[in-house]
Amino acid sequence: MRRLSCLVLIITGLLPRLSAAEPDAHLLAGTWRYDPARSTELSSWGSLQLVITVDGSHVTLTRHWTAGRRTFDEVTPLDLTRAINAVPVEWWPDNRHLGAYIGGDQAKQIRATLMDDGRMLRLSSDLVLATQQGERAVNILSDYKVSANGTLLTLIELRSTRNEPVVYVFQRVTDAAADAKVSKGNAE
Repeated sequence: MRRLSCLVLIITGLLPRLSAAEPDAHLLAGTWRYDPARSTELSSWGSLQLVITVDGSHVTLTRHWTAGRRTFDEVTPLDLTRAINAVPVEWWPDNRHLGAYIGGDQAKQIRATLMDDGRMLRLSSDLVLATQQGERAVNILSDYKVSANGTLLTLIELRSTRNEPVVYVFQRVTDAAADAKVSKGNAE
């Protein structure tokens, strides 16, 4: 009886710690290739590749945009332990044909939350875009969610400047040779 009581105490003492465990962002980690048939058009870009790296509470999102010989890499480092990540923005590649460029302090203020046991990363990004009509504050809500089987990643973006969501579907890249075919260069 005494052993059973000790076992119950040990198990009940561990349960709160196990249930409070941090979600694991490693489910998101990997190289993801844009699927044009299932996604919102990339505007003037031809392709998009997403690389997510995870190192503890640090997550880095790298979007590799290509259009012919033009390429641009957007790197977004995030620390999930920080309330807000201030991320410098070199250039805003989304919808570049609209004539909207990074403005203000040329940075994004990003709140990042890992959800659904590490299967989803939610970002709320505040930035200022410069247009012909002047500067405009923009908020972008982004949900990066991995499918149950881990082969698809869906990015849904709700932009304060757009009525329709932007939906990008990515397939996990498992072939290192295909991954290495990404060209290098400069989009400007």
